[in-house]
Amino acid sequence: MTEGNVSIACRAEGPVEVVSLSGTIDAWSEPDVRSTLKAVLEKGRSRIVLDLAAVKRIDSSGLSALLSVLKAARAAGGDVVLLSPSAAVASVLRLTRLDQILEAYEDEGAALSRLSA
Repeated sequence: MTEGNVSIACRAEGPVEVVSLSGTIDAWSEPDVRSTLKAVLEKGRSRIVLDLAAVKRIDSSGLSALLSVLKAARAAGGDVVLLSPSAAVASVLRLTRLDQILEAYEDEGAALSRLSA
């Protein structure tokens, strides 16, 4: 699905939903990202890997969407981890100290293992 400045693709890997995002996650695209992640949760998929390798930029609206899905997933007994955040995203996560809240993995297998356990 392509909406605004972001492309979103979802796929199931066993009990885990892998959501790949690319482009820019900002105030314009955040509603699309949030609604997609909400739909994933509503399907009962509360273990989510967010692949951010192709995200060029994220602003406070995008960070809000990530934190909202994290909170909702944990409330449903699941969790959210990040996969290969781009340099731009990793920089923002470090700057805001969200890298201490959102676990990030460079290897998809490790991210899936973390959520499959």
